[in-house]
Amino acid sequence: MNNLFSLSFPNCNAKIIKHDGTTFTISYHELVDHILLLRQVINHPEMTQQGDVLENFIKDYCEKMARQEMKFRHQQLDLPWQIDWIWHVHRLHPLAYYNDCCKQLADGEPVDQKIQKFPTNYNKQCDAVPSNSSTNCHVNFVPSIDLVQAVLRQCDFLNKFKKHVFYSCDLKKMDTLLFLELVQNYACFMKLARQNDIIVPTFNIDLIWHTHLRYPQHYRAFSTVVCGFVVDHDDAIEANVLSDALQKTADRWKETYKSNMIQNVDTKTSKASQYVTSSRMVRAPVLNKTYNGTSSTYISNGVNIGVSSCGGGNTLSCDGGNTSSCDGGNSSSCDGGNTSSCGGGNTSSCGGGTTSSCGGGCGGGCFIRKLSNSKDTKHIRNLLYCLYDFRT
Repeated sequence: MNNLFSLSFPNCNAKIIKHDGTTFTISYHELVDHILLLRQVINHPEMTQQGDVLENFIKDYCEKMARQEMKFRHQQLDLPWQIDWIWHVHRLHPLAYYNDCCKQLADGEPVDQKIQKFPTNYNKQCDAVPSNSSTNCHVNFVPSIDLVQAVLRQCDFLNKFKKHVFYSCDLKKMDTLLFLELVQNYACFMKLARQNDIIVPTFNIDLIWHTHLRYPQHYRAFSTVVCGFVVDHDDAIEANVLSDALQKTADRWKETYKSNMIQNVDTKTSKASQYVTSSRMVRAPVLNKTYNGTSSTYISNGVNIGVSSCGGGNTLSCDGGNTSSCDGGNSSSCDGGNTSSCGGGNTSSCGGGTTSSCGGGCGGGCFIRKLSNSKDTKHIRNLLYCLYDFRT
């Protein structure tokens, strides 16, 4: 990762796997990078208000794009967060962003996100100021959307974000199961997309959608493979149209997944549906004693299972044994610790559960384990480990 600060966040990857083996990954680090930027913008309202500050940073952004000063990793590392914000808003319009880059940049290729910055000293970055607005530099990169208005439209999203748990929570201690659940719902939502139609997300889904849009090439490939076309993200829809489209989206979700859009998708239902993008298998892993700081992939019954390595990247394995059952076990023993109910459920169950369940799991259950006080594991104590397999 880009700096030591990033190592303090859980290392968790959600993998969306097509039947042909094509795999797309959305990482928790990508979400963290996005959230840190949103927090910074909220702390500096001048970046969401019409005026010279915003307009001059937009000019700086356009000049940097024109001079190809944002293309490489080292350039993005030095990018002021204010310009990162303008760039972020431009990328929230994937069709416009792609066309603007292809038609106006010298190499004809979209500028893609190369890094997660995880800035540790925001105060230093706050000193960034836009260049003199009277500069004579010829700007030959002109976005096809009005970036000032696009930024102003983000105020509603930011106001909602301020009421969200991610605005104030400690991201280093976040339950990564929540992240994986958000990605699952996002994938299911995207599969509902139809050409020449509007689908409207919940805020949680939109948060992951915005995160994914920060990586234009990856998003374009994912959307093309999963949806059959590149799904645009349009935040300029009139309120009455938006309200009607939201209801239609909720109805389509319920018809497809047999659940309300704010609830988890039942795996068995989604597997039988032509619209299914992802179905999640929550399995009880055996926590090995090897810690290598990386994610891995485990092969079970001849099928690649995307392993989400949570809390420092521990190696996880999974078998069909008794206490660590993967295929329908009723409980998972945790070295004399807690037992998690798997398959029925109430608020803390794992599989067909309700409010805080692990999400309508497919057989098997969750494994909750309190780790020992050894120096190898003390930094990941009391975390929840699960294997997720998002399949289309």
